[in-house]
Amino acid sequence: MNKEPSVHELKQTWGLPAHAKMLGWLLHDPYKDEFLVKYASSPDMTGMWWGLSPETAKAFKTLKKANSVIQSLELTGRAVAAPAFDIGKQIIVLTDKIGVENPLRELTRLTQDLD
Repeated sequence: MNKEPSVHELKQTWGLPAHAKMLGWLLHDPYKDEFLVKYASSPDMTGMWWGLSPETAKAFKTLKKANSVIQSLELTGRAVAAPAFDIGKQIIVLTDKIGVENPLRELTRLTQDLD
């Protein structure tokens, strides 16, 4: 497993301004363009709540934690971990193009080989 990209590496790769603040790693469903807002899991059931806005999404501090939640909720192939940055007037989420035409939604090549 490769190391997680640093905030500095992500900013440089995507040309984000120096003042951009990383909010964390969000779980994004690129097919529906939704973000995981909340989840609960027990031996009997799993509940997931999704929303359209990255502002309300559950943010994970590390890519490792985000990927472990993807696996535990059985979202592999459906959701991706995507870094989110607050650049002042908007939040930018760098995620996959699958099912979406938004050019800001591209998964950084720095995270592709982490699994």
